Order: sequence, then C-alpha cells, then structure tokens
Amino acid sequence: MALSLFSFGNSPLHAQAASDNIVIGASLPLSGNNAAAGQEGLAVMKAYFDSVNKAGGIDGRMLQLMVLDDGYVPKKAAENAQALIDAKALTLFHCWGTSNCNAMMPVITQAGIPMVAGIAGSGLMRQQPGRLAFNIRASTDAEIDTMVRQMSSVGQGSIAVVYQNDPFGKSAQAASQAVFTKHKLQPVAEISIEPDASNVVAVTEALKKLPALNGIILLASPTATLGLITHARKNQLNTQFYNLAAQANQKVVAGLGEHTKGVVFTTLVPSPWKEGMAVVREYQHIYSTATGKQDYSYLGMEVFINARTLVEGLRKAGRNVTRESLVNAMETKGEKVYGPMTVHFKPGSHNGSSYVSLAIINKQGRFVE
Repeated sequence: MALSLFSFGNSPLHAQAASDNIVIGASLPLSGNNAAAGQEGLAVMKAYFDSVNKAGGIDGRMLQLMVLDDGYVPKKAAENAQALIDAKALTLFHCWGTSNCNAMMPVITQAGIPMVAGIAGSGLMRQQPGRLAFNIRASTDAEIDTMVRQMSSVGQGSIAVVYQNDPFGKSAQAASQAVFTKHKLQPVAEISIEPDASNVVAVTEALKKLPALNGIILLASPTATLGLITHARKNQLNTQFYNLAAQANQKVVAGLGEHTKGVVFTTLVPSPWKEGMAVVREYQHIYSTATGKQDYSYLGMEVFINARTLVEGLRKAGRNVTRESLVNAMETKGEKVYGPMTVHFKPGSHNGSSYVSLAIINKQGRFVE
C-alpha cells in the first residue's frame, strides 16, 4: 500500500518519514461518496500545519502529514490506520464517519497510538474511548438534545424521527431514543430511510399520515437528506426538518434549491463567517492564503480548531514527544475558549466540547445562527 506523503515548510519530501519530523497520520475519504469533505479537510490541515512549520515547527521539529485515502470504506480505514502506524506516525488525526472510526479503534487500541479529533458523534470513540481517543466535537446525543429542547420551546411536541437504514443512522436513532426518554417525550413515529433515498415516496406518505405532525428530526447523509426534503416539499409536506451538523454545508444548500425554508441544522463550531472572533479570522487568513479560496465552511472551521488542538498538545509535550507523552499533554493542557465554544480534556474525560448551536438558511443561501 503506497503512502501519500505531504511535507511542509522546509522539510524535503521523502518516501518515508524524516527521522526528526513529527509524523501525523490521517486516513481520509479522498475518493468515494464523501470525497469533497475529505479533500476540504485535507486542504485545511495542510494550510494550518504549513503555517506552524513556517513559524519554526514544534521546538524546531517540522510537522509531516502522511495521508491515505480510505474511500469512506471502514475496512480500508482500518488497514490505513495500521499502515500509518507501521510508518511510524506519532499520532493519528481524524477518522471520518462513525463506521470508519469504529473500524479503526481496535487497531488504535492495539498499537497504543492516540487518535485526535474523530469526525464522529457516536460509536466506539464515544462509548469506549479509553485513554487514546480524544473527541473534540459534541456528540450526536448533544445535537439531538439541542433539537428537542428547541422544538419543545416553540411548541413542536409532535415529532417524528427519520433515520438512515445503516449503522450510522441506527446509532443516531439510538441516541435520539435516549434523548426523548430524558425529556419524558415519545416520538410519534420512527421511520427508516434508505441511504440512496430509494424509499422517499413511502417515507413521505408515512409522514403525511401522521396527525398534527409539527417537527421532523432527520438523521441521514446528504443523498437521503436531499431526496426526502425535496420530495416532501414537492408533495406539500411543509413540516420543519431538523438535521445533524454534518449536513450544514453548501452542497446541501445547493441541492435543496428552492426548498430551504423550514430546514434547520445543528452546528458544532462557531460560525466561520463571524470575523469578530479571533479564531475565525485566523482560520480565514491561513486557509485563504494557502489556497487562494474563500469558501469558508463549518467543516473547515472544525478541522482548523481540531488541528490547533493537536498542535497545542504537541507543544505541551515538547520536542521529545512520544505517544504516551502526547496523551498526557492532551489531558493536562487546560481549557481553550473559541468564542462560544470551549475545548477541555482531563484524565477520564476525553469529550472536549459540548457546544451545539442551530442555524437556518436565509434567502441568499447562507447559514444564519
């Protein structure tokens, strides 16, 4: 299996890790159904790590990013994790999606290598993180809890849950059940939707038959999300939809077209367009300088904060950082505040943030919180 290797600053490109570099391994979906997200995440990582190296690296040591494409396939993600470990990565940075993170966790545990900032709100990284997995984003439970509290506050008590018929959707459904129990509520229906949206007609008809329905929690990936909402709107189902943060992106906005009214999204990081915040200005400057683009996004903001969090841990661990000393540094580096979002780990608590907000799409196709 060939490694794609990116070196930054003045570090030369080698077929394997340079001995004095700090090697960061990442398995990303650079092809397949989630390739756009993986490519965007990679661009942000490269931009930030390059900026760190141009400023002298970590006590003079350069950051070196090794990247493998997993195509958003769990088995390949696990194989990539092992390949990166064999290539002497100090840490793994980002696994992408609940199923991929689940597949990588046994490999991570066996090798004793830290995994920082998985892009997953549920699964093994949440349930059994041990000392090695550091979750930054809020959990799926927290996202759904924010939805339910908002819906309850505006009188939307007749709520249906539509979940994707795969491990991701079923884990989110389980999270929703726990949230409803916590709030002493019961959904009026729980309906599964196929990942390819092939049963949107049946799902829409089932929703239309529910009496007094005034809110729908949709736990699905982009294809199913777009398929259901557009079909529902074309068939006069105007009930408000609430979606997970993973769908808060311009591709979904474009796919919804004229059907954006009454569509709500959770968000897990500060708005990447609020330039009054220092972290937003830094993200925008570093990303636009490196890429020449200004296509800022919630995902880009999240990857940027994740990369900053990893580098803070590396700085605290010092020049002679090891896997174990990085784990200790991450647990003891203290609290970091990014506007409304706080990231903080400690021994026995590896869920760094609980921040969740809500956003809608305005008439200009922009997210407004």
